[in-house]
Amino acid sequence: MFIKRMGEVYSSGDAVVTLAGMYDINPTAIEYGYSYAHAYQRGIKREPRGWRMGAKDYEGKVTLPLDLVSYIEKFAPGGDIARIRPFPINVTFFNAENELINDLVTAKFQGNGRAVTNDGELEREFDLFIIGIKLNVGKTI
Repeated sequence: MFIKRMGEVYSSGDAVVTLAGMYDINPTAIEYGYSYAHAYQRGIKREPRGWRMGAKDYEGKVTLPLDLVSYIEKFAPGGDIARIRPFPINVTFFNAENELINDLVTAKFQGNGRAVTNDGELEREFDLFIIGIKLNVGKTI
């Protein structure tokens, strides 16, 4: 597993991911981050003379083993995990300076599906609809 947080990749050696109350789900990968829309403030000559910052956009995805997905489907309305209401995802790991980092992501699945590859891995990457990200909120688990 790897963690990609705001574009920086961390190893998974001591990472713990808790999703919707399920402790240490051990995803293959999880990525999350945000960016802001930026625009130039232009003058009469149509040249940029300043800038302004717009709305915050979130992005994220998680790769889960299919046995965990089938377990989550048992509790989803009609077996469709995209219909599950937003839930917390806690990601805890040690950074390069050996400091404990705990991020809180509030998200929901955008879809459902299966992926079976020729290398035998039964997993699927799911896009997340992220409602909020709090980086380095302290240890909560």
